[in-house]
Amino acid sequence: MIHATRSLAIAVACIFVALPVASAGATPPTVEAMPFDEIEVVAPGERLVFGTNPCPFTITLHHQGTFVTTTFFDQEGTPIRQLIRSKDFTETYSANGLSLTTKSPASALITIDPTTGELIITVRGNSRHLIVPGIGPVLATAGHFLIDGNGNLIDISGLNIPAGSEFCAALSP
Repeated sequence: MIHATRSLAIAVACIFVALPVASAGATPPTVEAMPFDEIEVVAPGERLVFGTNPCPFTITLHHQGTFVTTTFFDQEGTPIRQLIRSKDFTETYSANGLSLTTKSPASALITIDPTTGELIITVRGNSRHLIVPGIGPVLATAGHFLIDGNGNLIDISGLNIPAGSEFCAALSP
């Protein structure tokens, strides 16, 4: 997810750079739907969501869906923030011929610090809930997450269940 967050931050930065500067006055928000399809290959010990892959094998993570982005402008027509929500967004974690899939209806608010120009990403809602019958959640994040423009977690409040032994067992042959 950190890689996806970084990819999202880069995509957002590109959108901000590519947006035309509107004339002075009230500029209405713009709305854009952006399909997203990315596959991550996460080796043991590499970053996985807000932790590391604890499994002794590689995990393939497939992000798929659409981001609907609403961009807001100041009176000069400069983009000042974006609200991004996911539509029909899924994450599938797979290894050894097995997979776990979750829907991700979370939204993200991306703001630009007016003094530094830095991106700040606030994710709210259910980002993922991987539930294994008879065990329960084996990987979950839901709540309020504050992330910098490089994908680094700054603050979290809410549910954060990192991948652990039960996650690995669910994807073991």
